[in-house]
Amino acid sequence: MQKNSLRKWVMWVLLGTALLIILSLLSILNNVGYSNVKQIIRLQTSGPSILRIEHPTEGMERYLTKDQDNPQERLKSRMTREGWIYEQQEGNGYFFTKGNQQAIVTLRKWNHFYVIYSIKAGIVNLEG
Repeated sequence: MQKNSLRKWVMWVLLGTALLIILSLLSILNNVGYSNVKQIIRLQTSGPSILRIEHPTEGMERYLTKDQDNPQERLKSRMTREGWIYEQQEGNGYFFTKGNQQAIVTLRKWNHFYVIYSIKAGIVNLEG
């Protein structure tokens, strides 16, 4: 009889653990967004170092990059490649100019592995 109750207990513990894992994954998927999860996988498996992801605010764009090899310098390099001149940094905002235009790119650490750049839509395409 003891053996049977131990098996039931182990089965309930395993079932509870599996349920917690599934709920955690669903919560992450809900917070991140399905299309953004696809972009994370694409960033991990392909060549681009910066990928566009969905932005919840109309008129803004977000880009995802890995938090390795200095993402601040990657941003400056990409903006310079597009003809923008780095001016200064204030907090998490990076200020760039091009002619009489000004662009402000905010950099936010998303988690241990990724950084998100946010910029007004239509200014520059950082993807690539």
